[in-house]
Amino acid sequence: MQYAALLPQFGPPARGADVAERVARVAQAADRLGYDVLWTAEHLIFPREIRTPYPYGGRFPYSVDEPILDVVTTLSYVAALTKRVRLGSAVMVLPYHQPVPLAKALATLDVLSGGRLLVGFASGWLVEEFELLGVPFRERGARTDEYLRALRALWTEDVVDFSGRFVRLEGAAFFPKPLQKPHPPIWLGGTSEAALRRVARAGDGWIAAPRTPEALQEEVERLRRFREEAGRDPGALGISSSGGAASVDALLDVVPRLERIGVTMVTVPALFWGKSVEHALELMEEFASRAGLPPVQGVAPVEGVS
Repeated sequence: MQYAALLPQFGPPARGADVAERVARVAQAADRLGYDVLWTAEHLIFPREIRTPYPYGGRFPYSVDEPILDVVTTLSYVAALTKRVRLGSAVMVLPYHQPVPLAKALATLDVLSGGRLLVGFASGWLVEEFELLGVPFRERGARTDEYLRALRALWTEDVVDFSGRFVRLEGAAFFPKPLQKPHPPIWLGGTSEAALRRVARAGDGWIAAPRTPEALQEEVERLRRFREEAGRDPGALGISSSGGAASVDALLDVVPRLERIGVTMVTVPALFWGKSVEHALELMEEFASRAGLPPVQGVAPVEGVS
C-alpha cells in the first residue's frame, strides 16, 4: 500500500501571504515521514455563483472567492523543496488546457524533479467554468480522449504527426521528453460510465472521489469489468481513495478493507485541514507512525524554509 497527502494549495488553507511556507512545511513533512505522493487540485476560474450540481454529493465545499494555486507552478515549487515524494495532480481538468503547452510544462516538471511526476486528469464537471473559458461543455469527453492521445504522442515520438479533431501536428519536434519512460504515469478521475471506461482503456490508475467503501467496491468491480473488456490487466491498475474517513482512527480502521477492495494508494483526506497547518502536520505524523510508514533518513528541510 502507498500513502498520499494533500498540499494546502486550495481553499482556506491557501489564504494569506504565508501560504508558501505552509505548502513547504507540508511537502517536506510528507517527504520526511515516508508518504509516497503529494496531491494538488485544480480549478482555473469560478463564476459568481455555482449553479451546476456538485457531482460528489451536497454543495461544492469551497466559496468561489477561495484561492486555488496553479498545479504546475505549485508542484515546481515543491519539487525544489523535496527529494523523493512523487508530485501529483488530482486532478487537472484536461479539456481546459491546450495540449502542446501543457505537455511542455509537465515534461519540464518531470525532468526538473528527477522523474517524480504523477499526472492526474479528468474531464470536468463545472458547466460555468467551461463557459468562462470558452470550451464547449458537450465536447469535454471527446477533448479529453484526444488530448490524452496527443500528450502521449508528444512525450514519446521523436517526430510527432498527429491528426485529430482538435489537435493537428505534422512533422513536429517536441523536447524535452519526460524523464520517466515511456511517460509519467497517467491516472484519471470520474465516476460516470464514460469516465470509468476511459480509465480502463487509457489510465494507469484511477483517482476515486470520496465515498464509502461499499460504493467504492461497486465502482471498482465495474472498473475491473471494463478493464477486461478493453483487453488490459485489471490487477495492473492503481486505485487511490480516502475511503470517506474523517479521522486518523477511522482511516486506520478502513485501510484493510480498502486493500481488500483493490485500493493501492490511501489518501489522507482534506478534512485534516480543518484547524491549522500545525494540526494537519500533527495528524500527518500520527497517521504515518501508526500506519507504519518508514521515516526517510537524510531528508531535511531545505535551507531558508522554516
